[in-house]
Amino acid sequence: MKVIIDGKECIAEAGEYILNVARRNGIEIPTLCHSDGLPGLGTCRLCIVEVIEGKRRRVVTSCVFPITQEIEILTNSEKIRKMRKIILMLLSAEAPNSKKLVELREEYGVSEMKRFHVDNSEKCILCGLCVKACEEIGTNAISTVNRGITKKSFNTL
Repeated sequence: MKVIIDGKECIAEAGEYILNVARRNGIEIPTLCHSDGLPGLGTCRLCIVEVIEGKRRRVVTSCVFPITQEIEILTNSEKIRKMRKIILMLLSAEAPNSKKLVELREEYGVSEMKRFHVDNSEKCILCGLCVKACEEIGTNAISTVNRGITKKSFNTL
């Protein structure tokens, strides 16, 4: 089926995720928690896009949103850029020295976070990718506990 991503006509299979279609067509959508080998996390929320279906607009997570009909997708609208800045600020409060986050903050013009308590020693954003990898290979050696601002990684071994 036909989808329009940032004005570019693309072909998608029913059920294919927006992120995969965009990447196949050379359209970059930033991600932190996505891996082709372990699809379906959607925890970092950095890959948000705006989906337009008729007169309805909504923000979705592109790595887990399946395409089921012809739609228009905006990956870099003003609304999406503002939302990504907020997400980057929140993730950076958790792991300000993460190399990828530093690059993304520069790209999106996110300044130093003065509003949040920052742990300068941390580099993990607790996206769960390593947890999912451990589950897939059957070791369950890493886990996360709690939710929200109290979420922490936990070594189960």
